[in-house]
Amino acid sequence: MFAVFFIILFTLAIGTFGFWIYALVEIISDKFKDDTDKILWFLLVFFLPFVGTIVYYFVGRNKVSIPREEEYV
Repeated sequence: MFAVFFIILFTLAIGTFGFWIYALVEIISDKFKDDTDKILWFLLVFFLPFVGTIVYYFVGRNKVSIPREEEYV
């Protein structure tokens, strides 16, 4: 019984860690309208891993700027 609990807990921990790393990499690679936004999102996700990552995926991803047409030329 303890082994099953440990396996489930370990799987959730690895998944949460992977989700956190993925969010940090996405924040670093995305183009925000302002560099301050990028720094604030990075710090929020870094210091509050679980809550910060969830908030970023529901709120922060909508703040990423869309490239203007001049950037394609």
